[in-house]
Amino acid sequence: MKLGMISKPEAASFDHAKKLGLEFVEFDCNDPTSMFGLEGGVQGNPAVDAYALRALAPVFSEAIERTGITIGALGRWGSHVYDEHGKIKQEEFGHVTQLLDLCADLNIPVYCVSATSNPALSLYQNITAVIDYFKRVVDYASKAGTTVAVVNCSMGGNFVRRPEMWDIVLPEVPGLKIKYDPSHSFIHGGPDGAYKEETLAYGDRFGYVHIKGVLRGKGGGMNGGLFEFMQLGGKAAEIAREKMSEGMRLSDSPPAGFDMIDWPFFMAALYKNGYDGMLSLEPYSRTWSGDLADKGIKFSADYIRQFIL
Repeated sequence: MKLGMISKPEAASFDHAKKLGLEFVEFDCNDPTSMFGLEGGVQGNPAVDAYALRALAPVFSEAIERTGITIGALGRWGSHVYDEHGKIKQEEFGHVTQLLDLCADLNIPVYCVSATSNPALSLYQNITAVIDYFKRVVDYASKAGTTVAVVNCSMGGNFVRRPEMWDIVLPEVPGLKIKYDPSHSFIHGGPDGAYKEETLAYGDRFGYVHIKGVLRGKGGGMNGGLFEFMQLGGKAAEIAREKMSEGMRLSDSPPAGFDMIDWPFFMAALYKNGYDGMLSLEPYSRTWSGDLADKGIKFSADYIRQFIL
Protein backbone atom coordinates (compact mmCIF):
# COMPACT_ATOMS: atom_id res chain seq x y z
CA MET A 1 0.00 0.00 0.00
CA LYS A 2 1.04 3.61 -0.57
CA LEU A 3 0.34 6.56 1.71
CA GLY A 4 -0.52 10.04 0.41
CA MET A 5 -2.89 12.92 1.06
CA ILE A 6 -5.52 15.22 -0.40
CA SER A 7 -3.82 18.50 -1.30
CA LYS A 8 -4.39 21.84 -2.98
CA PRO A 9 -3.90 21.61 -6.77
CA GLU A 10 -0.59 23.45 -6.93
CA ALA A 11 3.12 22.71 -7.30
CA ALA A 12 3.86 23.42 -3.65
CA SER A 13 1.72 20.44 -2.63
CA PHE A 14 4.29 18.02 -4.07
CA ASP A 15 7.04 19.56 -1.94
CA HIS A 16 4.78 19.51 1.11
CA ALA A 17 3.98 15.81 0.63
CA LYS A 18 7.66 14.99 0.22
CA LYS A 19 8.52 16.91 3.39
CA LEU A 20 5.95 14.81 5.27
CA GLY A 21 7.38 11.55 3.91
CA LEU A 22 4.34 10.72 1.76
CA GLU A 23 4.30 9.13 -1.69
CA PHE A 24 1.50 10.85 -3.59
CA VAL A 25 -1.01 13.69 -3.62
CA GLU A 26 -4.69 13.66 -4.54
CA PHE A 27 -6.35 16.60 -6.26
CA ASP A 28 -10.11 17.14 -6.19
CA CYS A 29 -12.01 19.44 -8.53
CA ASN A 30 -15.54 19.53 -7.13
CA ASP A 31 -18.83 20.79 -8.47
CA PRO A 32 -18.93 24.39 -7.13
CA THR A 33 -22.54 24.06 -5.91
CA SER A 34 -21.38 21.38 -3.47
CA MET A 35 -18.68 23.45 -1.79
CA PHE A 36 -18.79 25.83 1.17
CA GLY A 37 -16.82 29.04 1.44
CA LEU A 38 -15.54 28.87 -2.13
CA GLU A 39 -12.83 31.48 -2.61
CA GLY A 40 -11.61 32.88 -5.90
CA GLY A 41 -14.80 32.32 -7.90
CA VAL A 42 -15.41 29.45 -10.31
CA GLN A 43 -13.93 30.15 -13.73
CA GLY A 44 -10.17 29.64 -13.69
CA ASN A 45 -10.21 28.15 -10.19
CA PRO A 46 -8.60 24.66 -10.36
CA ALA A 47 -10.50 23.58 -7.24
CA VAL A 48 -13.76 23.61 -9.24
CA ASP A 49 -12.87 24.32 -12.90
CA ALA A 50 -11.52 21.17 -14.54
CA TYR A 51 -10.32 23.08 -17.59
CA ALA A 52 -8.15 25.26 -15.32
CA LEU A 53 -6.88 22.18 -13.49
CA ARG A 54 -5.90 20.41 -16.69
CA ALA A 55 -4.08 23.53 -17.88
CA LEU A 56 -1.71 22.99 -14.94
CA ALA A 57 -0.52 19.65 -16.37
CA PRO A 58 2.94 21.02 -17.32
CA VAL A 59 3.36 22.45 -13.81
CA PHE A 60 2.40 19.13 -12.23
CA SER A 61 4.62 17.19 -14.61
CA GLU A 62 7.64 19.29 -13.60
CA ALA A 63 6.80 18.86 -9.90
CA ILE A 64 6.48 15.08 -10.29
CA GLU A 65 9.87 14.92 -12.00
CA ARG A 66 11.48 17.17 -9.39
CA THR A 67 10.08 15.56 -6.23
CA GLY A 68 9.26 11.97 -7.15
CA ILE A 69 5.79 12.52 -5.68
CA THR A 70 3.03 11.31 -8.01
CA ILE A 71 -0.65 12.18 -8.32
CA GLY A 72 -2.51 9.15 -6.96
CA ALA A 73 -6.02 10.23 -7.87
CA LEU A 74 -8.27 12.95 -9.20
CA GLY A 75 -11.86 13.37 -8.05
CA ARG A 76 -15.02 15.38 -8.59
CA TRP A 77 -17.54 15.37 -5.76
CA GLY A 78 -21.21 16.45 -6.02
CA SER A 79 -21.36 16.30 -9.80
CA HIS A 80 -24.80 17.45 -11.02
CA VAL A 81 -24.33 15.59 -14.25
CA TYR A 82 -27.84 14.75 -15.48
CA ASP A 83 -31.00 16.84 -15.86
CA GLU A 84 -34.65 16.36 -14.91
CA HIS A 85 -35.06 14.05 -17.90
CA GLY A 86 -32.11 11.86 -16.91
CA LYS A 87 -30.01 13.18 -19.80
CA ILE A 88 -26.30 13.98 -19.43
CA LYS A 89 -25.50 17.68 -19.09
CA GLN A 90 -22.75 18.20 -21.63
CA GLU A 91 -21.28 21.22 -19.82
CA GLU A 92 -20.73 19.25 -16.60
CA PHE A 93 -19.64 16.12 -18.47
CA GLY A 94 -17.03 18.30 -20.15
CA HIS A 95 -15.44 18.93 -16.74
CA VAL A 96 -15.44 15.20 -16.07
CA THR A 97 -13.73 14.36 -19.36
CA GLN A 98 -11.15 17.09 -18.77
CA LEU A 99 -10.21 15.37 -15.51
CA LEU A 100 -10.08 11.99 -17.21
CA ASP A 101 -7.87 13.47 -19.92
CA LEU A 102 -5.57 14.80 -17.21
CA CYS A 103 -5.42 11.27 -15.78
CA ALA A 104 -4.25 10.12 -19.21
CA ASP A 105 -1.77 13.01 -19.53
CA LEU A 106 -0.03 12.27 -16.22
CA ASN A 107 -0.68 8.53 -15.76
CA ILE A 108 -2.98 9.09 -12.79
CA PRO A 109 -4.30 5.64 -11.80
CA VAL A 110 -7.63 6.47 -10.11
CA TYR A 111 -10.57 8.79 -10.78
CA CYS A 112 -13.11 9.24 -7.95
CA VAL A 113 -16.64 9.79 -9.22
CA SER A 114 -19.96 10.74 -7.64
CA ALA A 115 -23.35 11.76 -8.93
CA THR A 116 -26.01 13.89 -7.31
CA SER A 117 -29.56 12.60 -7.45
CA ASN A 118 -31.99 14.83 -9.34
CA PRO A 119 -35.08 15.55 -7.18
CA ALA A 120 -37.26 15.77 -10.30
CA LEU A 121 -36.69 12.06 -10.95
CA SER A 122 -37.95 8.95 -9.16
CA LEU A 123 -35.48 6.66 -7.42
CA TYR A 124 -35.71 4.24 -10.35
CA GLN A 125 -35.03 7.04 -12.85
CA ASN A 126 -32.08 8.30 -10.80
CA ILE A 127 -30.58 4.82 -10.64
CA THR A 128 -31.06 4.33 -14.38
CA ALA A 129 -29.48 7.72 -15.11
CA VAL A 130 -26.49 7.19 -12.84
CA ILE A 131 -25.79 3.73 -14.28
CA ASP A 132 -25.70 5.26 -17.76
CA TYR A 133 -23.39 8.02 -16.51
CA PHE A 134 -21.01 5.66 -14.71
CA LYS A 135 -20.80 3.42 -17.79
CA ARG A 136 -19.73 6.42 -19.86
CA VAL A 137 -17.10 7.45 -17.31
CA VAL A 138 -15.68 3.93 -16.96
CA ASP A 139 -15.57 3.51 -20.75
CA TYR A 140 -13.80 6.87 -21.21
CA ALA A 141 -11.33 6.16 -18.39
CA SER A 142 -10.53 2.67 -19.64
CA LYS A 143 -8.77 4.11 -22.69
CA ALA A 144 -6.05 5.42 -20.37
CA GLY A 145 -6.13 2.48 -17.97
CA THR A 146 -7.62 4.63 -15.18
CA THR A 147 -9.69 2.94 -12.47
CA VAL A 148 -12.99 4.64 -11.63
CA ALA A 149 -14.23 4.46 -8.03
CA VAL A 150 -17.57 5.80 -6.79
CA VAL A 151 -17.20 7.71 -3.53
CA ASN A 152 -19.10 6.75 -0.37
CA CYS A 153 -19.38 10.40 0.67
CA SER A 154 -22.78 12.12 0.80
CA MET A 155 -21.38 15.49 -0.31
CA GLY A 156 -23.61 17.12 -2.89
CA GLY A 157 -26.34 14.52 -2.48
CA ASN A 158 -24.35 11.57 -3.84
CA PHE A 159 -26.61 8.54 -3.29
CA VAL A 160 -24.52 5.58 -4.50
CA ARG A 161 -22.69 5.32 -1.19
CA ARG A 162 -24.24 2.41 0.72
CA PRO A 163 -24.60 -1.36 0.23
CA GLU A 164 -28.19 -1.21 -1.04
CA MET A 165 -27.08 1.03 -3.91
CA TRP A 166 -23.78 -0.78 -4.52
CA ASP A 167 -25.70 -4.04 -4.93
CA ILE A 168 -27.80 -2.49 -7.69
CA VAL A 169 -25.31 -0.27 -9.48
CA LEU A 170 -21.94 -2.05 -9.37
CA PRO A 171 -23.06 -5.23 -11.18
CA GLU A 172 -24.43 -3.05 -13.98
CA VAL A 173 -21.14 -1.18 -14.46
CA PRO A 174 -18.28 -3.64 -15.00
CA GLY A 175 -15.00 -2.23 -13.74
CA LEU A 176 -16.53 0.32 -11.36
CA LYS A 177 -14.92 0.26 -7.90
CA ILE A 178 -15.66 1.94 -4.55
CA LYS A 179 -13.72 4.84 -3.05
CA TYR A 180 -14.14 4.09 0.65
CA ASP A 181 -13.76 6.31 3.71
CA PRO A 182 -14.75 4.57 6.98
CA SER A 183 -15.61 7.88 8.64
CA HIS A 184 -18.56 8.39 6.26
CA SER A 185 -20.27 5.26 7.54
CA PHE A 186 -21.10 7.13 10.74
CA ILE A 187 -23.70 9.13 8.81
CA HIS A 188 -25.81 6.04 8.17
CA GLY A 189 -24.37 3.39 10.50
CA GLY A 190 -25.25 4.65 13.95
CA PRO A 191 -22.96 5.60 16.84
CA ASP A 192 -20.31 3.02 15.87
CA GLY A 193 -20.63 3.40 12.11
CA ALA A 194 -21.15 0.61 9.57
CA TYR A 195 -17.56 0.45 8.32
CA LYS A 196 -16.68 -2.93 9.80
CA GLU A 197 -19.49 -4.80 8.06
CA GLU A 198 -19.08 -2.78 4.85
CA THR A 199 -15.32 -3.32 4.65
CA LEU A 200 -15.57 -7.04 5.29
CA ALA A 201 -18.37 -7.48 2.74
CA TYR A 202 -17.25 -5.05 0.01
CA GLY A 203 -13.52 -4.57 0.56
CA ASP A 204 -12.75 -6.64 -2.52
CA ARG A 205 -14.46 -3.91 -4.56
CA PHE A 206 -12.46 -1.04 -3.04
CA GLY A 207 -10.40 0.85 -5.60
CA TYR A 208 -9.20 3.68 -3.38
CA VAL A 209 -9.28 4.47 0.35
CA HIS A 210 -9.44 7.70 2.35
CA ILE A 211 -8.00 7.92 5.85
CA LYS A 212 -9.88 10.37 8.05
CA GLY A 213 -10.73 10.03 11.72
CA VAL A 214 -14.12 10.62 13.29
CA LEU A 215 -15.08 11.94 16.72
CA ARG A 216 -18.78 12.08 17.55
CA GLY A 217 -20.75 12.92 20.65
CA LYS A 218 -24.45 12.16 21.02
CA GLY A 219 -26.24 13.93 18.20
CA GLY A 220 -22.98 14.85 16.52
CA GLY A 221 -22.11 14.65 12.87
CA MET A 222 -23.46 16.00 9.62
CA ASN A 223 -26.58 14.49 8.10
CA GLY A 224 -25.67 13.96 4.47
CA GLY A 225 -29.25 14.67 3.37
CA LEU A 226 -28.88 18.26 4.57
CA PHE A 227 -26.60 18.99 1.63
CA GLU A 228 -29.55 18.57 -0.70
CA PHE A 229 -31.61 21.11 1.25
CA MET A 230 -28.67 23.51 1.19
CA GLN A 231 -28.96 23.62 -2.59
CA LEU A 232 -32.64 24.66 -2.52
CA GLY A 233 -31.89 28.13 -1.17
CA GLY A 234 -34.26 30.25 0.89
CA LYS A 235 -35.65 29.08 4.22
CA ALA A 236 -34.88 25.41 3.57
CA ALA A 237 -31.20 26.18 3.12
CA GLU A 238 -31.17 28.40 6.20
CA ILE A 239 -32.65 25.64 8.39
CA ALA A 240 -30.34 23.01 6.92
CA ARG A 241 -27.30 25.20 7.56
CA GLU A 242 -28.35 25.70 11.19
CA LYS A 243 -28.93 21.98 11.77
CA MET A 244 -25.63 21.12 10.13
CA SER A 245 -23.80 23.61 12.35
CA GLU A 246 -25.38 22.03 15.44
CA GLY A 247 -24.12 18.61 14.41
CA MET A 248 -20.65 19.89 13.60
CA ARG A 249 -20.26 21.37 17.08
CA LEU A 250 -20.58 17.86 18.51
CA SER A 251 -18.21 16.21 16.06
CA ASP A 252 -14.75 16.45 14.57
CA SER A 253 -12.53 14.74 12.00
CA PRO A 254 -9.23 14.33 13.87
CA PRO A 255 -6.16 12.48 12.58
CA ALA A 256 -6.41 8.69 12.47
CA GLY A 257 -5.37 7.37 15.89
CA PHE A 258 -7.02 10.26 17.75
CA ASP A 259 -10.52 9.05 16.93
CA MET A 260 -13.24 6.39 17.26
CA ILE A 261 -12.40 4.16 14.28
CA ASP A 262 -10.86 0.76 14.98
CA TRP A 263 -8.00 1.20 12.51
CA PRO A 264 -6.29 -2.17 13.22
CA PHE A 265 -9.60 -3.86 12.35
CA PHE A 266 -10.10 -1.72 9.24
CA MET A 267 -6.59 -2.39 7.96
CA ALA A 268 -6.89 -6.11 8.70
CA ALA A 269 -10.15 -6.19 6.73
CA LEU A 270 -8.39 -4.51 3.81
CA TYR A 271 -5.69 -7.19 3.86
CA LYS A 272 -8.35 -9.90 4.12
CA ASN A 273 -9.90 -8.60 0.91
CA GLY A 274 -6.57 -8.29 -0.90
CA TYR A 275 -6.51 -4.50 -1.03
CA ASP A 276 -3.05 -3.26 -2.00
CA GLY A 277 -3.88 0.22 -3.28
CA MET A 278 -3.52 3.79 -2.07
CA LEU A 279 -4.39 5.25 1.32
CA SER A 280 -5.06 8.98 1.10
CA LEU A 281 -5.04 11.11 4.24
CA GLU A 282 -7.77 13.74 4.39
CA PRO A 283 -6.79 16.62 6.73
CA TYR A 284 -10.32 17.96 7.08
CA SER A 285 -10.68 19.16 10.68
CA ARG A 286 -10.80 22.84 11.60
CA THR A 287 -9.40 21.86 15.00
CA TRP A 288 -6.33 20.35 13.37
CA SER A 289 -5.39 23.42 11.38
CA GLY A 290 -2.86 26.22 11.78
CA ASP A 291 0.00 25.09 14.02
CA LEU A 292 -1.63 21.68 14.47
CA ALA A 293 -2.07 20.96 10.75
CA ASP A 294 1.28 19.35 9.88
CA LYS A 295 1.55 17.81 13.35
CA GLY A 296 -1.77 16.05 12.79
CA ILE A 297 -0.82 14.84 9.31
CA LYS A 298 2.52 13.55 10.58
CA PHE A 299 0.84 11.76 13.49
CA SER A 300 -1.77 10.18 11.23
CA ALA A 301 0.86 9.12 8.68
CA ASP A 302 3.07 7.54 11.35
CA TYR A 303 0.08 5.82 12.94
CA ILE A 304 -1.22 4.28 9.70
CA ARG A 305 2.24 3.44 8.42
CA GLN A 306 2.67 0.84 11.18
CA PHE A 307 -0.06 -1.23 9.47
CA ILE A 308 1.55 -1.11 6.01
CA LEU A 309 3.58 -4.28 5.55
